[in-house]
Amino acid sequence: MSTDVSRRNFMKTASAAAGVMVATGFSPFSYAQNAQVVVGAIGTGGQGSYHLRDGLGRAKNIKVAAVCDVYKPHLDGGWKQAGGGDVKKYLDYREMLEKEQLDAVCIATPLHTHHAITMDCLDAGKHCFTEKTLCYEIEHCIDLVKKCRDTGLFVQVGHQRRYNPMYNKALKLARDEGVLGRINHIECQWHRNNDWRRPVNKKYQLSPEEAQWIKDLERHINWRLYREYSGGLMTELCTHQVDIAAWFLDAMPRRVYGYGGIDYWRDGREVFDNVNIVYEFEVTPDNRGYRAINARNDFQNRDAVNDPYIVPVVYSSICANAMKGASELIKGDEGAFQLTEGGGLFFPEATSKVKWADESVKDAEQANATVITSGGTLNLSNRALKNAKEVAVDNDKSIDQLQFEAFAHDVMSGGTPKANQMVALRSAVMGLAGMKAMRESCVVEIDPAWYTFDFETPDPSVYG
Repeated sequence: MSTDVSRRNFMKTASAAAGVMVATGFSPFSYAQNAQVVVGAIGTGGQGSYHLRDGLGRAKNIKVAAVCDVYKPHLDGGWKQAGGGDVKKYLDYREMLEKEQLDAVCIATPLHTHHAITMDCLDAGKHCFTEKTLCYEIEHCIDLVKKCRDTGLFVQVGHQRRYNPMYNKALKLARDEGVLGRINHIECQWHRNNDWRRPVNKKYQLSPEEAQWIKDLERHINWRLYREYSGGLMTELCTHQVDIAAWFLDAMPRRVYGYGGIDYWRDGREVFDNVNIVYEFEVTPDNRGYRAINARNDFQNRDAVNDPYIVPVVYSSICANAMKGASELIKGDEGAFQLTEGGGLFFPEATSKVKWADESVKDAEQANATVITSGGTLNLSNRALKNAKEVAVDNDKSIDQLQFEAFAHDVMSGGTPKANQMVALRSAVMGLAGMKAMRESCVVEIDPAWYTFDFETPDPSVYG
C-alpha cells in the first residue's frame, strides 16, 4: 500500500470485506491441531518488544509474521526480538494489514493512536490485543465495543493480572470460599523513584518516511509525559490496579475525586508526577462481590446492615519514592490479600475462621517492624501482620506468555478473553474519569451509560 492511501478508503474496503463475512456467517479462522495463530505486531518500542520477547515470542500457539513501527530503530529491534529472518517489516500498519495473511494483531502503540489502529484492524477482520488503556476518550472505547459487536471479533486488553494464576486463585478464595468476608476497603499503589523518561538519541536523523509520522522525536519517545498523547500515571498505571478492584467487587464506582500535581519532576512534562485519588464503589446484592454480614454489636441497625454499601478504593502513584512498590491490598472483615505480580499473602483477621491460614503460618515482612507502643487494640490489629500465609500457585511461565497463549486459544476456539473489551472499557472509564477529576479539581460522577449497552456484551468478571 502506498503511503498516500487514506484511512477512509482503507476502512471502506476493509469494512466491506468484514461485513460480507459477518453477514454470510463465514469465519476465516479454522485451525488444525497444533496450529498457530498468525500475528502482526504493531508498535515495537519498549512495551511491544517486551511482548515479542516474553509473551508473543514464548507462546507456542503463536507465529509472529510481521512487525510494524514508524521509528526504524524500534522497528529493527522488534524484528530481531521476533526472530528476524522471514518476519516482514513495515512502517505503515495499513500496508501490513493489506499484504499479510494475519489472524490477529498486537497493538502496543502510544495511547492516542489506539482507537484508529484498533478500529482499522477490526474492520480488516483481525482479533486485537490492544495495550491498556484501551483509548484516550470514553467515546472511543464505546466505539470499539460496538465495533466488536458488529464484526463478531474481540479486543483483549493488556491487563495481564487477569491471567496471573495467583490473582485468579485469590479471587476464587474470596468469591467462592469467602475468606475475606465482606470486602470493605481497597488500597492500590504504584510507587517508583525515577523520572519515567526514556533516552532519546538527539543525533538521530529521521528519514523522510519516518518524518511523515514523527513530528518531534522527544515527544514520540516520551509520549507518556505529554497530555496530547497520554493521561500519564492514570492511563499507564492506575487502570491496571483499579481494574483489580472492579474485578474483586464485580462493580463499578459511582464517583471519583482526588489530587494530582507536578510537584517533583519539573522537567517539561505535562502529566502529573504524583496522584492520590479515591473511588467510591457502591456494592449491591446484584454484584458478585457483595457479601451479607451479621450485626456485630447491639448498636448496628439490623435492618440496614445489609443494604447496598460503599467500598472506598484509594489509589496512589508517585515518582519520587518506591516504598510499597506496585501492589493491591484488598481488605475484608475476615482477612486481607496483599497482591503483587510477584506473589500474594493472605492476612487473617482475629475473627477469621479460615482453617488453611492456621495450618501453615508464614511471618510477613511487616512482622519485623518496630512496635513503638502496645496495647490491646494495637496487638489485635497487628495479629494479622504476624500470621500471613502465602497464596501459592504452581506456574513456571511468565504472565505475559500466559496472557498471549490465552489470547491465541480464544482466537482459535472462538472463546472470550478474560480481559475482554468490556474489561477494557470499564478500566478506561475509571482511569479517564479519575484523570478528569484531578485535572479539573472536581468530583466526577461516573455515568453508567458510559459502560452499559442495549446488546449482549462479554462478562467483565470472569476468573479461574
